[in-house]
Amino acid sequence: MALTQAELDLVAQAVAGDRQALTQLIQNRGDYFYRTAYLYVGTQADALDVIQEATTQAVKAVRKLREPPYFYTWFTRILIRQAQAIYQGRKREMTVAQVPDRAAPVHDPIVAIDLLQALSKLGADYRQVLHLYYYQDLSIADISAVLNIPEPTVKTRLRRGRIALKNVLGGDYDG
Repeated sequence: MALTQAELDLVAQAVAGDRQALTQLIQNRGDYFYRTAYLYVGTQADALDVIQEATTQAVKAVRKLREPPYFYTWFTRILIRQAQAIYQGRKREMTVAQVPDRAAPVHDPIVAIDLLQALSKLGADYRQVLHLYYYQDLSIADISAVLNIPEPTVKTRLRRGRIALKNVLGGDYDG
């Protein structure tokens, strides 16, 4: 998630106390943050609540941001912590009927439904890394930074998550 010079300038303004700059940074990648929150909480309303709460927390903490080039990684961590708190409090399971309109595009709707059902059956650790890797196009290094886990752990969870996904879909599933 490399930042452009314009984004780095906005980060500097946000750290200096400019709330509008912070809001602009979050809006720049709003779809990414929405999909990430939705992955954890399973409903549009809760995902929007997570983004709002994470933004509130970011406003309070942005002056403590130590590495401006990693703003999006920093905010994603806040977002994930907030989403996990809501998810753990409610223990909701994502259902096919709750598929968001802004989900990553899949060309065959049957495959999309199969994948969402299968992903919802995986453990949170596997679901997280698979979502961040395939739906958000994050690198292993970025996933490691976002989740605050070592890169080998990310690789292991990706490998095991793929195996678990294949088992859920059926070993010979070819979508």
